[in-house]
Amino acid sequence: MSAAVRCKEEKEEKDRKPVIKPGVHVTLKVQDTDGRSVYHTMRRTEKLQGLMDFYYARVAPAVAYGTGRFLYDGGRLGGAQTPEELEMEDGDEVDFFSELLGGAAGRVPGPMDA
Repeated sequence: MSAAVRCKEEKEEKDRKPVIKPGVHVTLKVQDTDGRSVYHTMRRTEKLQGLMDFYYARVAPAVAYGTGRFLYDGGRLGGAQTPEELEMEDGDEVDFFSELLGGAAGRVPGPMDA
């Protein structure tokens, strides 16, 4: 086999995407308050910690690891939960909120402060 053919086969193998089976996998969207969106496909039985780790890896260094909360349908997500437990469907959205530290340090005095 020539080097050119072998190189082409290796490239095609790299370009292949994993087969996503309906019902086994779910694609979830993490949307944060700064308008960033991250999509992640995972097994329905996989722990959501994988989604959380993936989000932090994608948005770093803008968001430091572990500095926010993930919410789904108004409830806080735990890393040990799975999409199957929460009955998540393909395309569902998870909200991410960064922790706010410090309070009103940047507050501008108003007319009522006199």
